Amino acid sequence: MEEKSANQNGEPSGEVAQGPTEAARAEQGTIILVAHNNLHLTKKAVASALAQDIPCDVIVVNNASTDGTADWLRTRDIMSYSPVHQLSLAACWNHALKLTWGVLGRKDALVINNDAEIRKDCYRLLQLWSSRTEFVTCVSVDTPERAFHPALNWSYHCRPHPDFSCFLITKKCWDTVGPFDEAYYPAYCEDSDYHVRMHRAGINAECVDLPFLHHGASTIKNSDPAEKVLIQRGADMNRLRFRAKYGCLPGTPEYSALFQ
Repeated sequence: MEEKSANQNGEPSGEVAQGPTEAARAEQGTIILVAHNNLHLTKKAVASALAQDIPCDVIVVNNASTDGTADWLRTRDIMSYSPVHQLSLAACWNHALKLTWGVLGRKDALVINNDAEIRKDCYRLLQLWSSRTEFVTCVSVDTPERAFHPALNWSYHCRPHPDFSCFLITKKCWDTVGPFDEAYYPAYCEDSDYHVRMHRAGINAECVDLPFLHHGASTIKNSDPAEKVLIQRGADMNRLRFRAKYGCLPGTPEYSALFQ
């Protein structure tokens, strides 16, 4: 099927999408990746980011990788940042987003996992949808055939269950909601926390039928046994933190009730 553009109400117009206007193209975008090891996947994620059909910068936050990621980044003509010590995922996102807003002067950013590969039209199509809401995500799939099929069924169907492995966030959303909670270390629940905060700030976070390839949970899958223990311990602590803050855990009926 042909890719379709949206009318002012965010519905399909039936016309073939020609991409953003010339004015929109002049406003270059930024793609942010956080890498903690898994260099073989980071290379694929960066390649897919650089292949976008609209102009965009790429920023890689090398979060204490020990597998040669830093050496590889020095050979690439992209921006990168390496904290002295490992930060929480939320802190990495915050650092890169502050750079995107304050230094690069962008109005939005596309944030993807380093175990994700995105279509070349990903950023452009999410920008089209961002005229409807300030936070929009793709939906993860697990095979290249589903992610990169040339006849994209771009239906504009959306659901209120954002996928934080590939999301577009606008500066307006950031200014309204604030930064991600960096206390969720090293990762887990920072996304659900932000989802709740967006809802309470009046921002609808939406997931649209635009696929991306996700090599899910690669960080913990490829970690050594000692690091797996630390990641699991941190995730357990983050669940406790989230429950203390909101009275429930992500993915439960009580969590869903927070959005009613």
